[in-house]
Amino acid sequence: MRNETELVTEPTTPEELLAAHKILRADPQRYLRIVNEWISKDPTNSHAYFSRHSAWMHVGEPRRALDDLNKVIELESEPDPMALWSRGLVHRHLGNYERALEDLDRGEAIDRKRWEEDIVFGLLYQADLHARLGNESSALAYCARLPDDFWTPGVYGAPGGGKADIADKLRHIAAGARRRPA
Repeated sequence: MRNETELVTEPTTPEELLAAHKILRADPQRYLRIVNEWISKDPTNSHAYFSRHSAWMHVGEPRRALDDLNKVIELESEPDPMALWSRGLVHRHLGNYERALEDLDRGEAIDRKRWEEDIVFGLLYQADLHARLGNESSALAYCARLPDDFWTPGVYGAPGGGKADIADKLRHIAAGARRRPA
C-alpha cells in the first residue's frame, strides 16, 4: 500500500508532475492534503495555491478555487497569463461572464503571442464568453483568430469541432443570449 504522504514535495520533473496529476484525478482529497502541506510549509508559494485550485474544482468547490487563484495573482509580482486564464475559467464556471472576460483579456494583454500560440484555448473561451453575453460579432472575431487547423471536443461546455463548427455554435449561443430577458 502506498504511503498517504509519499508525494510531499512539489513536482520538479515531468514524471513527478504526471504522478501528482494522477493523484489529483484518482483521489482529489488526498491531493488536497498534499498541497495543503506545501502551503503550510511556505504560505507564499503561488505554485502551491495554483495546484490547489485544481483540486477545489475537482471536488466541486469553485469559490475556494477562485480564492486560491486570487492568492496566486496577489503573490506574483506580475500575473502569469495562465493564472488569469484559470481564474477566468472559474469565473465562467460561476456564470460571471464579464469578470471572466476581464481576466482573459488581461491575460492576453500580457503576452498576446503566447496567448495565440500556447494558450490558444483563451481565444476559444473569449469567443464563448462574448457569445454567452449576446455579442456575436466579437465572438466570431475571436473565433477567426483560432488557428485554421484548430479542433476541440468542446471542453468545459465550450463549443466543439473545427473553426466553422465553433462559429456556427457561437452564433446559436449569441442568439439565445439575446433572446433571454436581461
